[in-house]
Amino acid sequence: MKARDVAEVLERIAPLDSGITGDQLGFVWGEPDSEVNGVGCLWCVHTASLRECAEGGLDMIVCHEAIWLPGQTSKWYQGPGSSDIFSNRERRELIQKHAVVIYRSHSNWDALPKDGIADAAVAALGIEGLKTVARQKFFSVQELPKAVTVRDFQGLVEGGLGFLGCRLFGDAAKRIRRFAFLIGGFGENQIHMPQAAMEMGAEALVIGEMSEYILVAALEMGLPVIETLHSMSEIPGIRRQAAILGERLPELRVEYVPSGAMSFGGG
Repeated sequence: MKARDVAEVLERIAPLDSGITGDQLGFVWGEPDSEVNGVGCLWCVHTASLRECAEGGLDMIVCHEAIWLPGQTSKWYQGPGSSDIFSNRERRELIQKHAVVIYRSHSNWDALPKDGIADAAVAALGIEGLKTVARQKFFSVQELPKAVTVRDFQGLVEGGLGFLGCRLFGDAAKRIRRFAFLIGGFGENQIHMPQAAMEMGAEALVIGEMSEYILVAALEMGLPVIETLHSMSEIPGIRRQAAILGERLPELRVEYVPSGAMSFGGG
C-alpha cells in the first residue's frame, strides 16, 4: 500500500476542506508514492516518538502538530539561527535516517464530529449522562447529569484523561453543572474563546494549556479553570484516529504512538 492510499482514507473521514483555511494539512515530508508497511498515529513528531516509530517498523507517520519549531529573531535574547535549532536538527536526522513519510492531520481532525479531537476529549472524561447544550465547530458546552463542585469535577477530568497533574484555578468549592472543554492550545491562542463559552452557558472550563492573561480574563468572568496538558487534551482523539484507520485498513498495521512531554517520563 502506498502512503497516498492511507491519506485518501483519512481524507474521506476528515476532508481537508473541513479544516481551517491556510492550515498545514496533508503530506509534509517524504513521497506520497512510497510503499508503507506500518502507520503510526501520534500527537507530535519529536525524537522520542520518532525512535518508537522506527523501532516498531512504522514508516508512515500521521501527526497532529507541526514537525518543526519555528525560528525566532528577538531583541530579548540571542538564540540559534534557523539552521541551528537543536530539536529541528535532531528530528531531521532521525526522519532522514529512517526514511519515514509524514502526513499532517490537524484542524480537519479537530473539527471531526464525534471521533475528532474536540469530541473525543469530552468522551474521554467518561461521564455518563452528559448532554450537549451548545456547540461551535471546535468546542461544545456540556451539561453534567447533576451539579458537582469544581474540585470534584477536577477529579473526574484527571481520572478520565489519566493525568493527575491538572491544575485548578478559581473557586474549587463552586458547584457547576455546565462546562466547556477547550482543547489543545485554545487557552493560549484563542483570546476570547472563554467568553464565547461563557455566553453559551459554560460555568467552568477545561483547557489544554493557557496563557495567564486568558486565565485571568476567565476568572474575571467567574469561570473556574482546570488546566491539563496540550497533548493530554488531544491524545484521546489521536487514539481514536488510530483505531478508525486500523478498522478501515485491516491489511495494514496501524498503531497509536505516545508523544508529548509525558513520553519523556515524569508524572
